Amino acid sequence: MGFLTESSDQITQEGEEANVGTENQPRATSNSITLDRQQTIKTRNWWIWIFVCSGLVVTGRIFSILLINFYFVQTGRDVCDDPKQFKGTWLQSMIQNAAFPLTAFFVLLWRSLSSNHRETLSSSSFCKHFLLYISLGILFAAYSQLYAIGRTHCIFFFWIFTTQLIFTSMFTAIINKHKFNRWIILSIIISGVATGITSSDDAYIPCEGEGYKMSYGAWCGFFGTVAFSLSLCIMQLGFEKVIPKTGSRVSAVMLMQTYPSMIATVICLVGLFVSGEFRDIKEDYETFKQGKPLYVLSLIGLSLAWQVMSIGLVGLVCLASTLFSNVVSFCATPLANILVVVAFRFMDDDIEWFKGGALLAGILGFASYVYSLYKSVKKRASQSETLRV
Repeated sequence: MGFLTESSDQITQEGEEANVGTENQPRATSNSITLDRQQTIKTRNWWIWIFVCSGLVVTGRIFSILLINFYFVQTGRDVCDDPKQFKGTWLQSMIQNAAFPLTAFFVLLWRSLSSNHRETLSSSSFCKHFLLYISLGILFAAYSQLYAIGRTHCIFFFWIFTTQLIFTSMFTAIINKHKFNRWIILSIIISGVATGITSSDDAYIPCEGEGYKMSYGAWCGFFGTVAFSLSLCIMQLGFEKVIPKTGSRVSAVMLMQTYPSMIATVICLVGLFVSGEFRDIKEDYETFKQGKPLYVLSLIGLSLAWQVMSIGLVGLVCLASTLFSNVVSFCATPLANILVVVAFRFMDDDIEWFKGGALLAGILGFASYVYSLYKSVKKRASQSETLRV
């Protein structure tokens, strides 16, 4: 099954083009049936990939939140008077991008299995690809580091994090010319509220006494949301304007994640050594409460979880839109935060009714956007059918 990556607004384009200028020509019934069958299969495969990528986002989101909380607790960063509380941000940001060899392996595997895969880039096309990946790599490194600082310095980080949906909506309307309807707007509101309700359910909460650090973390979190939203919009622009539609879209999605992640990892690695934070790694390794092997495994698992979620996000950007990928990520947050409560504060924190309501709201937010996609696909299919009559 191929990776069908056309958006809901483009999914019936081929069917429409096949009928342009043929209104007065006799059409064979068998050809019409063949076109309908091809379009049905194409649409079905598109929906399958939508739910596969959504599953990757949800899975990666859950495990990344659980493992980052586990890392904070086991390294003692959940204790307010611990001097390590505000350290380790460069390591966190590097780990977020360091699993790019996984996607690179899948790119090589896919290309080896695709016998007809052969891409040649002109010098102008190469420059466009280079600028696209460099800009995304810088944005990846920027929001990874800014989010790490915001999370460790600001107690209001997760409320600031919810503004990501607002910035994504603004940027995608301006950059990607995304059209909104009532179902999309409803999805944005519901998923944002669902995330905000459970945003305080975290095993790690920064200290409130450091006022200047709180302000510093708040601004970092704010600009982190801007950088992340902008990166998603640039991805969609890249798929529309830079990446050739004739090539393998699976390979395009993997490369869109691999190259920027590699660049971001190098930037964060330089920051790790320049800042001197690399000296703290040995201390964390030696003092990890669950032992040295679990320290290594937790970092590896966290990096893989981030990469799985990122692949799902990039896939949804390619399949549908920037905004939909962000909405799916937000809809997964209530479930992840509830699991954090169960895993880290089960004995002294009950799962109140509003947390269940937040989970339900997240599901409704996802369903609202999916219904919008369904209506768009159905409308386009009806228009294509009308042209054939």
